[in-house]
Amino acid sequence: MMIQYSSSGEDLPRQEGAAPVAEEAVCAIVVNWNGWRDTTSCLQSLLDLDDAPLRILVCDNDSGDGSVAQLRGWLDSHAQLRIVPNAPAEWRTRGARVHGPVIIRLLSLERNLGYAGGLNAGIRWAERHWRQSFFWLLNNDVQAEPGALRALIESHARVPEAGICGSVLMDWDHPDRVQAVGGIYRRWLGVGVHATELSATGPDVCLEIDYPVGASLFVSNEYLRRVGMMEDSYFLYYEEMDWVERGRREGYRPVVALRSRLRHKEGASTGSRGGVRHKSLLSERYGVINRLRITRRFWPWYLPLVWLSLWAVAADRVVHREFARAAMVLRLMFSPRLWMA
Repeated sequence: MMIQYSSSGEDLPRQEGAAPVAEEAVCAIVVNWNGWRDTTSCLQSLLDLDDAPLRILVCDNDSGDGSVAQLRGWLDSHAQLRIVPNAPAEWRTRGARVHGPVIIRLLSLERNLGYAGGLNAGIRWAERHWRQSFFWLLNNDVQAEPGALRALIESHARVPEAGICGSVLMDWDHPDRVQAVGGIYRRWLGVGVHATELSATGPDVCLEIDYPVGASLFVSNEYLRRVGMMEDSYFLYYEEMDWVERGRREGYRPVVALRSRLRHKEGASTGSRGGVRHKSLLSERYGVINRLRITRRFWPWYLPLVWLSLWAVAADRVVHREFARAAMVLRLMFSPRLWMA
């Protein structure tokens, strides 16, 4: 099988007489924003998998660090991406590549659509140009361990009402330490916390979570048809909780595949690696706005409590002499037009 890589942004023609794409194929979508080094590491881990027929789509969210050129250069020069010897001439001029059962494509977006927006753009492109039964949606700051995709496929199949299926995330610096199995959502505060206990509800499957952590989400075409795509107006944070809750109201259950493991640089893709004291202003902003938005959308009776809890957030920023952050939190609290939409 082939990697088809187009650096020109044009669609690659299908070879005459080639076998159709398998219906069980998976499309992995990786969103990049000013993080090409992490993205190439992620891509290498995906190329090393031999779990299932895989198509990879990298969506660049209008990066300003030269990511598109760097990613094209990596794909062009990488030792494991070689010219297809028997491909038609037009494929060779457009940069077709081969690497086992994988097709890879770089899609450059004209503006930053946020995490969900970048994923949705990739899903739409793949639905127009490829055929697949499942999508694997990934942060760029992860590395898949061997068998990660196969475990997702098998665990999803074991649960008849499975909705979004997540992976177990391992700490980047301490890969033997569990970073998150899934998320537990505290509705009265509007915050999620990571569950780290590896307790199986069934064979290699965990159902006792409120949502899978968004760094790795495995979803079927059926789920997309019934529930719809991710809500991209969140831009950053809370979009996976919104997606899971919409699915739950359609009868789906969130699942975690306990044998699907990925190392994760938590916060690297948003510039907030290192915990709350190192959060970027962008992360702080959307953390506050979307905390209120999702509460109002699904659990409006908790909105007064969630709003009041943000006073504690502002006070914490003052205690740590982060006065600009405290002012921003208060300003957002008193700007309902931002979170009532």
